[in-house]
Amino acid sequence: GQHQQVTKTKTKPPPALATVGIGGSHIIALAKEASSSLSTLSLGLSNHILAVDVTMGRRMKICLSAALLVWGPYYYLFSISTIQLQLIMETNDNNFMKASSYCTREEIKQGRWTEVTLPEAHYIPPEGYRKGVHAGSVCQDFSPTAFNTYEWMPHNSSSNHFGSLLNRFGFGRCIFDPWNPNDFCALGWKSIAIVGDSLSWEHYSSLVMSLGLHSDPNDQFVSRRLKKNIITMACNSTLKLIYRRSDQLEYVPHVIREEQPQMLILNKGSHPVNDEIYKAGWQETINTLEEYEQNLTESGLPSLFLFRTTVPGHPQCEIYTAPVNNITQMEAVIANKSSYKANMLKFRWWEFKAQNAIMENLLTASRLRNYHILDAYDINIRRPDHHRPPDCLHNCFPSKTEVYHQLMLHFLKVSANSSLHS
Repeated sequence: GQHQQVTKTKTKPPPALATVGIGGSHIIALAKEASSSLSTLSLGLSNHILAVDVTMGRRMKICLSAALLVWGPYYYLFSISTIQLQLIMETNDNNFMKASSYCTREEIKQGRWTEVTLPEAHYIPPEGYRKGVHAGSVCQDFSPTAFNTYEWMPHNSSSNHFGSLLNRFGFGRCIFDPWNPNDFCALGWKSIAIVGDSLSWEHYSSLVMSLGLHSDPNDQFVSRRLKKNIITMACNSTLKLIYRRSDQLEYVPHVIREEQPQMLILNKGSHPVNDEIYKAGWQETINTLEEYEQNLTESGLPSLFLFRTTVPGHPQCEIYTAPVNNITQMEAVIANKSSYKANMLKFRWWEFKAQNAIMENLLTASRLRNYHILDAYDINIRRPDHHRPPDCLHNCFPSKTEVYHQLMLHFLKVSANSSLHS
């Protein structure tokens, strides 16, 4: 399952360090000056040392002088270059983004959950999430001084400052940027629809709150009962966020007809059907999207489709207090029917992996040109913690759902810059 997007561009090789940006000649001149100065200093130091004691440690002192000669200029050059490159990156960030190597879909899937402490939570759920049937959705306290959580880190990426700097120039590791509301809004999308069941509502509601807006937990039931779209205006009212409750995606044509979204994020959710029905339903949805994509293309309008794989619940979730970064172990737990309570067997969580593959195969065979797959399964199957026991399917706020926004933003940047490396 490689990343699927028919429209591809050849990746330009990363720019050489000596030719990147302005000020390269200045850096080299400084380096030569530093080299000359350090050479003089090193020779003087060496002569003084040898004069004091000719018989003791002659070879070691010569080595010290040689080390100063060899490594001194490089250290100076590297320090100055790093400052210069950072300045250039900050003043001309768009050019560097075009030269970046974003993590591929496969690179993103190969990672781990890492514990972090943030100055504050991404958002604090409103009071409505603390009452009644929603009370279990808030699973932690929100300290005014720190927020302990976990972030997804692909093995081949780096989030530290130095690593990010090297990433921008295509050296070594790939880029998987953290979620940033300003970056998201700056991409300029006008309408995004998230369609699916209660798990897609978690995605939508968390996205709304991550943008600093209010989300009413009862809206998903309003959408289901009244068969209507839920609308939130975001990004200074320049972006329309749409949610439609549609467990089997049967209302996708309605959303398209009523809202004409530029982007659709789809998932069939956790309502089990047999493989034949599952496949037929997806095929019907894909046929609708193929026609819609063609209409938007002919009208000169952008389009993008994101398909989120389905994450199963975790039997006995109440015993977990942290991620389990072993996908084989977690798949074995989910496949072990003896670990389920009797009333949970009907959900057939052990079938979700195979049905995700059915969806992906249909997309591969489709005529869709602009789409990405958000691998929620591979990432969040490792998060048996932060459910809402005894509900071992739905999740806390904020917690592991926020990685979906990060994945979405990542592929939006990939699409905008056409720089995904293979």
